[in-house]
Amino acid sequence: MAFLRALTRIFALNFSTAGPNATGLLALLLVTGWTIPVAARLAGRPRVWHATVLLVVAGLLGSVAAETLVALTGALVSLTAATPLLVALVGRLQERFAFAAATGLVGYQLLRAVLDTAPPYATLLGRVALIALGLAVVAGWWLGSREGLPTDDGEHGTLAVPGGATAVAFLFAQVGFLGLAPRVALWSGRPYLLTLAAAVAGFVGGALLVARRGGPGRAATVAASVVLVGSLAALLSVAGPGIAMLPAALATVLLVARGSRPGTTGPRRVGAAVAGVQVVGLVLVTGIVFAMNWAFVPGGWLLRGRAPVVVLLLGVLLSVIVLVRELRPDRADAAPARPTGTTDTAARTSTVSGGRRSLLSAAGGGLLAMASAGYHGTRPTDGTAAAEPLTALSFNIHLYLDSDGEHNLGAVRDLIRESGAGVVGLQETAGGRLTSGGLDGVRWLAHELGYHAAVGPPARLASYGVALLSAWPIREERVVVLPERDSATRIALAATVESPLGPLPVVVTHLETAGDVRVAQAERVVDLVRATGDPDRALVLGDLNATPDERPYEVFSTVLDDPWAGSAPGADTYSAADPRRRIDYALVGRGWEARRGEVIGSPTVSDHLGVSVTVRPDGK
Repeated sequence: MAFLRALTRIFALNFSTAGPNATGLLALLLVTGWTIPVAARLAGRPRVWHATVLLVVAGLLGSVAAETLVALTGALVSLTAATPLLVALVGRLQERFAFAAATGLVGYQLLRAVLDTAPPYATLLGRVALIALGLAVVAGWWLGSREGLPTDDGEHGTLAVPGGATAVAFLFAQVGFLGLAPRVALWSGRPYLLTLAAAVAGFVGGALLVARRGGPGRAATVAASVVLVGSLAALLSVAGPGIAMLPAALATVLLVARGSRPGTTGPRRVGAAVAGVQVVGLVLVTGIVFAMNWAFVPGGWLLRGRAPVVVLLLGVLLSVIVLVRELRPDRADAAPARPTGTTDTAARTSTVSGGRRSLLSAAGGGLLAMASAGYHGTRPTDGTAAAEPLTALSFNIHLYLDSDGEHNLGAVRDLIRESGAGVVGLQETAGGRLTSGGLDGVRWLAHELGYHAAVGPPARLASYGVALLSAWPIREERVVVLPERDSATRIALAATVESPLGPLPVVVTHLETAGDVRVAQAERVVDLVRATGDPDRALVLGDLNATPDERPYEVFSTVLDDPWAGSAPGADTYSAADPRRRIDYALVGRGWEARRGEVIGSPTVSDHLGVSVTVRPDGK
């Protein structure tokens, strides 16, 4: 959670609120392997460990802050302090670290399901959960420290275990893709509930195998590596089944169990290995972000269409780290020192027993998560908005981030609700991106508003996404990729709303930011309007990235009317902080009697303002 928070804050500083700048170098602070040899020198001082835990919790609580730099600082502090604690945990639990990893991931899936896929930082309930997590960490540390603190005894301390690098590679694989069930589901348009069920089954199943048989042997480790890469490739492919999430999750648990087996090296080597994995992982995660935003980052064209390859490399990284250790055995196969007064047998029995109890809790939590996901997916009640006149709203929601880069889900929900719109066209809805926290924001908004929803293309197309929300049923959905010329993928979503005024053809679109390609895109959208068979009743809701004096606007004017034509500067929609351009539109067919609605929003909601119109049959 802290890593994702830091990543989104750095992205906000470099893309949401400004262009690429020196703050991007703050990503280097995510490399924290240097803390391990430092912690090893101080491991004999209990106060140091207590202070480290408090730093983790304080940083986690600080990361909840709305101010970008404060939140980023908190996330970085939490990550830095947590690194030696993570390695010490691997040293203490060894293979049984897989229990903690699997249980934690199932718990995270539960939290995301309860939040209807939203990141914890995006909602009030999520922030409360983070505060509760911080208190739980303090309580857990206090109870655990009564049995002994992490130790360092040269080559036999808990900070001298080679499994630390495996644990970090495992976490990168989860953060990058596998640990975010909503992101996996959105990647190729899979059902979220099936993906969630497969993830929970895989993590729990892998942990149960480790509980009964211990970590896998060498042959099974090679097999698990093949299964992980193959399953991940299936998930990233166009037709890959969602059930492939199960073997992928199971294989990661088995690999981390094997990579965390007893062994010794030295704190400096462990720190170097962890830092090396962090550097590679950070490069790959940055590559994913750049590949999804290739049109707007320096040298991004080199990564165009390569996001699946980079995600796959995160799975390969975990496999390579584990297999390299198989080829280069440790100097000794001894377990690190244990707290005074305990035996290996006693520690194993206690940990496995506790692990099984945790797994039972995790499995129960997984069932609750799936039940919660099913509940959130129930059909809405029709007719929650006024039938006549019908209000339609077009709104670019900036990938679920406001002008300062903070999550805006609640603000968008409130704005739509206050507008009274029964039909809502949204742009920039691709929440499956890492920089948006891997959320299904359209699902969240539809549930909160009690609306039906139609979504744009799967995340693998690297478009910015469009979506349609409606108080009434939606049918005949059609997604069309618009013409492009070395530019980001742009989409139009056409559908029919079964409104009280009769079948209502609606097209939601988002054109390129500049260039002649916008004319070709506008012509394609107009073709979609004509293809509805009733263009006089159509609505086009879109961010056209063109002002009324530009050619794309003229193309739309051949078949559609603009109720805001000739309006005063108060109709400008971009930017929200200083609106000087009218580029967002709610256009209507010529069979409607239409009037201007409102220009609504603020920088605390999005970087665009929304625009609405009200329509009724002409002459009524």
